[in-house]
Amino acid sequence: MDIKQASLRWGISDRRIRVLCNEGRIDGAIKTGWSWMIPLDAEKPRDGRTLRHFKNLEIRAGSVDVDNILHKSILFPVKDELKSDKRYHAIILSSLLFLLEKENIILDEKDVKSILKKKVVPSLSLEIHLVVSNFASIMISLVSDKEELSEKKIKAINKALLQGIDDITSSFYRNGFSEYEVRGKEKLKVDAQMETLFYQAESWKALNALSRSVMIYGELERIRPFDRYSSLLSFLVLSSELLKNNILPPTFLPGDEEEMRNAYFIALKRGNYRDFTSFIEKRVNLSYR
Repeated sequence: MDIKQASLRWGISDRRIRVLCNEGRIDGAIKTGWSWMIPLDAEKPRDGRTLRHFKNLEIRAGSVDVDNILHKSILFPVKDELKSDKRYHAIILSSLLFLLEKENIILDEKDVKSILKKKVVPSLSLEIHLVVSNFASIMISLVSDKEELSEKKIKAINKALLQGIDDITSSFYRNGFSEYEVRGKEKLKVDAQMETLFYQAESWKALNALSRSVMIYGELERIRPFDRYSSLLSFLVLSSELLKNNILPPTFLPGDEEEMRNAYFIALKRGNYRDFTSFIEKRVNLSYR
């Protein structure tokens, strides 16, 4: 059906449907020239503005000194040369090893380096080769990406991460609830929670770039919108938001998981991101060093 037919069926204005299509919030919608074609069985999209009372979390950024990071972002702006910088590739490698371990995938550093050099490691599956290569390629492409955060962008990142692994369902949210539910709140499916996340993120634009990026990252970790490699997806979105604001992504180290988990659970329990943002801030400083 076209936009006019969808408008009549759903009771939404033509203009609003175009916005939803552009944001990737109508599954299966395809742009044909200047118009859109929408599957007849597409569900009416929820409007995040009507879900405002279901806010995922009453969360606060907390008081964190980020002046040092913001100063470095001015002194060392993100430029295209970063794509070929060996030091940036070292950040990608260390973070990739850490994130895969979070997904219960333990890889030898030498094997990961070989894959990143386009070599085949016979003992590892094709899927591992693809997810490692895809992750690194996305991290490099994000250096020059200035696109604003949107549902469409997050789905596109996940689709690129799973390219060659799952080219059919990788842009669809999983059917279920978030990894960690919000105490005292009505349970909402993943798609509804993602809509409320984007609604909330608008109010976070007044925060400094680091705090806002970390809060988006934290919510993606909580919701885990897709079935596979959620830790990698959340980190890619975090990196996208930071790089867009001239800030390097964090470098995670072996043994960081417990400290990170503790800081994150405090954020979930108290609704205050101070400790978690402070942890990420220290790891961003490590990247600059």
